[in-house]
Amino acid sequence: MVTDNQCKSIMKMVLINILLAFIALVSMSSASCSTRGASNIAINEDVYINAEGTKLFASIRGDNNSSPILLYLHGGPASPLGIPIFKAYSGHQLEKNFIVVYLHQRGIMNSERIPDSAHTVSNYVKDIHHVVSYLKDRFKGQEIFLLGHSWGGLISYLYLLEHKNDIDKFVAVCTPLNSRSMINARIEMILQWAKNTNNQQAINELKTLQGIPGDLSKNESEILVKWMSQANGGWHRNLDMTKVNNAINYEANIPGWLKEQKNIEAILIEEILSIKLTDSICSLYTPLLCIAGKEDTDVPWYIVKEEFENYAGPKEFKLFENSHHMVFIDEEELFIETVTNYLKVK
Repeated sequence: MVTDNQCKSIMKMVLINILLAFIALVSMSSASCSTRGASNIAINEDVYINAEGTKLFASIRGDNNSSPILLYLHGGPASPLGIPIFKAYSGHQLEKNFIVVYLHQRGIMNSERIPDSAHTVSNYVKDIHHVVSYLKDRFKGQEIFLLGHSWGGLISYLYLLEHKNDIDKFVAVCTPLNSRSMINARIEMILQWAKNTNNQQAINELKTLQGIPGDLSKNESEILVKWMSQANGGWHRNLDMTKVNNAINYEANIPGWLKEQKNIEAILIEEILSIKLTDSICSLYTPLLCIAGKEDTDVPWYIVKEEFENYAGPKEFKLFENSHHMVFIDEEELFIETVTNYLKVK
């Protein structure tokens, strides 16, 4: 028979066990919440990354420090507007799902200045490898994606040819693979625009550029640039500089950086014109999303599509029907949705 004292002792032990179980449950719940909180910490950092004889500046932004990494390589080369434009229109939204790394390419913007001789395509490609290596070490176990626009896409392809398994997915936006053939296609597409709009002056001037066997002279290049900036409204047709200026804190430096861009373009032009990757990409297997703008007279979409067919790995081609060269401006919401959905699918 159980005595009253034994009964009280049993009840006391039961209550103690219930209390301990409750404390343990609360502790587990608190720990779980703490873990979730830690994983949702936003990241807002500026860093310098060691590269080939220089230091590269990168802004790292994201709402969640456990998100996949998205390294953005701007167009140009050496454009000081590529980052603030992308950031203002699509970058901030992409930061909700990715840690976006805005890389200031070598020798420009906030990166260290370098001698003219250090501006080589090979060094730009090596820089990507150094940055990816830094990101892999910094964000261990997190996926790394690469998004290159125009020139940024071109050096991304070159990087992949040397480091085929370094990243998880690649997004190429309005990217040429053969600069010389792209110039000829550009002339033809702008000439067609001139005919469609009955612009006789443009027709007459552009016809003088057809069939030129060698490089365009300075005057010929100026003719092409003049009409390229007007055809289909130009890449800047929907650009709101007030929105861009609100996204940056170095607006006063832009004029000086634009002068630097011209110098760097002149240094790199011959090397860029010698690049032909149409056949080389048949050895690449990194999953690829290729985006082009149907109204892009800088990099005509049908040439991009033709070159895309040579890519060996898993690939998707997306034509933005109402976009020029800056698809992330012209069809901002579609761009964010397309990129996000592609990168998040396993």
